[in-house]
Amino acid sequence: MNFGETIKKIRKDKNFTQKELSEGILTRSHLSQIETNNYYPSYDKFFLLLNRLNIVFEEFLFVQNDQKMLFNQHIRSQISEAANMDDTEKLKNLAVTAKDLYEKTENITYYHYMLICKALISYSISHTVNDDMIQFVTPIKDYLFGMDNWYLYELKLFNNIIYALTVDEALLFARTSLRRLANFQYFLEFQHIEQNIYTNLSTLCLEHKNFQAAKDFAEIAIEKAKKYMLVYEKVCSEVNHAIARIKLGENGNAYEVIEKNMLILEYLEFDSLHGHFSEFLKKFEISIEA
Repeated sequence: MNFGETIKKIRKDKNFTQKELSEGILTRSHLSQIETNNYYPSYDKFFLLLNRLNIVFEEFLFVQNDQKMLFNQHIRSQISEAANMDDTEKLKNLAVTAKDLYEKTENITYYHYMLICKALISYSISHTVNDDMIQFVTPIKDYLFGMDNWYLYELKLFNNIIYALTVDEALLFARTSLRRLANFQYFLEFQHIEQNIYTNLSTLCLEHKNFQAAKDFAEIAIEKAKKYMLVYEKVCSEVNHAIARIKLGENGNAYEVIEKNMLILEYLEFDSLHGHFSEFLKKFEISIEA
């Protein structure tokens, strides 16, 4: 579907007349020419049309692409799903797919996705930050640190590589990224990115045995997960928080919190994820009742 056809389809689907859609934005004749691909509006006019139609640009592209998700968005979604489920085999397949796409298109996005997959696979094997992981994410780190400013894509990339940075690097760029992220607070993705940054910072601090910082970041992560009703993220954050409390000697109900969340994963039949957290607990010499 071409540009003009997409505008026309959305307009008709939403029962707008040409007069209703164009009024105050451009002339009705110009809109008619747009819909027949004989005229292209300026960017400001185009986004005013989208705003009146109550759709976002990504949704417009989705319709224009015959209601198929753009492939780079599709593969990004699959990587996130595989990472959340600790599905190593799927990550291996996605790494091969991303590598092939990068070689065909030279689109750096696919190169970054390939590296993220390989880093996640490396972590799944040892359940600890290792030299291979750091090697895989170094090109992404160089890409990010060479930017004068970050947009949503860069903020997502940073979120994906936090665990492979030093604590000083992560804290330095987390402050910058969270300030920058505030500009995108009205985007749907804002909630996940913000919460994940705090969860990943807590995980990083656990890896480096900075348990007080891990506890502090996990507390914020739990608060954000509750605020945005992010169930999976709440489980991860609560486990991190409980581990930090145990290692700080502030046990309280920490063991019960871990047991509860492990039971949730077991009840939901998230077997691979349950196994991942079991290994994570072993690393910190924490055992709970089966």
